[in-house]
Amino acid sequence: MDRRVFLMAGAGLPLLASCASGIELRRDASLQEFAKKLNVSAAAYAVLRAGQPVSTQAVAGAPDAIFQAASLTKPVVAFAALKMVQAGRLDLAAPVSHYLPDGYRHFHAPLRRSVHDSFDLVPAKTLERVTVAQLLNHSSGFPNWSGKPLAFISEPGQGWSYSGEGYVLLQAIMEAIARTELAAYLDQQVFTPLGMSDTSLVWRDAFDRRAVAGRMYLGLSRRARFQSGLAASTLYTTASDYARFMSAFLTEDAMVQMALARPVEVSKPLGLEWGLGWGIERGAEGIFIWQWGNNPGFRAFAMASTTSKDGFVVLTNSERGMSLAASIAQEVLPLPHAAFRFPPVA
Repeated sequence: MDRRVFLMAGAGLPLLASCASGIELRRDASLQEFAKKLNVSAAAYAVLRAGQPVSTQAVAGAPDAIFQAASLTKPVVAFAALKMVQAGRLDLAAPVSHYLPDGYRHFHAPLRRSVHDSFDLVPAKTLERVTVAQLLNHSSGFPNWSGKPLAFISEPGQGWSYSGEGYVLLQAIMEAIARTELAAYLDQQVFTPLGMSDTSLVWRDAFDRRAVAGRMYLGLSRRARFQSGLAASTLYTTASDYARFMSAFLTEDAMVQMALARPVEVSKPLGLEWGLGWGIERGAEGIFIWQWGNNPGFRAFAMASTTSKDGFVVLTNSERGMSLAASIAQEVLPLPHAAFRFPPVA
């Protein structure tokens, strides 16, 4: 997958009440009928109540299908990073240079990161300007993706700007601390302990039978086999596995409070902020965390209330899949969520 693909892979978030978004809302049809109308061939969702997974259902295809979760990778990586914080191995206030004193090798093609691939070296002097927390809440000032020398597009800590590059930089920090690749670390510290046997940051041959191909707007089909794990976007998972992760997060109050700390304002009119790993929606009904996912041919969405701990995750293999996510959101968390009206992720 080349750089252009990742520049496209920022997100895809359903809007509930906007024709301009291109999201089609379900009317009287069942979810299954709606999926057929949208030409979505694989979609599954899991529901949590009081922080516990209660059901996994297929809207199209099989309930145990394996999807690319795209940017739903980021909350998982953030969870592992916050576990490092709790263990005293990572300091949120520390500058990035503390963990990468020799600088950061920024590869120009995110998935091609061998010594022979094109890169630039970001010096420690630059990394001194960014803290670990700023990588987690997208206030580092780095762009989403860059195929040229990495440079700030805004002053660190001065505002929110969604950054996949920030999470890959966080990956380098975590790998320096753990002394192992992030994919292996997540297997050991998150996926195996939580029983997420169908989840990995890299492709496994065992996924071949159940992994679905993504379907793009022009009818093209893609089933990428990521051999190099990327903290921003390469997670393979099932709806039920991702619900297990959400349950582990939601039921650990100290972790939730940590994630809600240090919020950065995203949209004051909509009441949207970003915390350490999750988007934050504040409203009359309380606080909701959320994240969307957008890889070519795939759309994913997760949301939960930090009060009731009810929530859901939806995984689809279609670039029209956000219409399903919007409908499922209204069934599980039937509120007019401002996050769905956020223009940059329409």
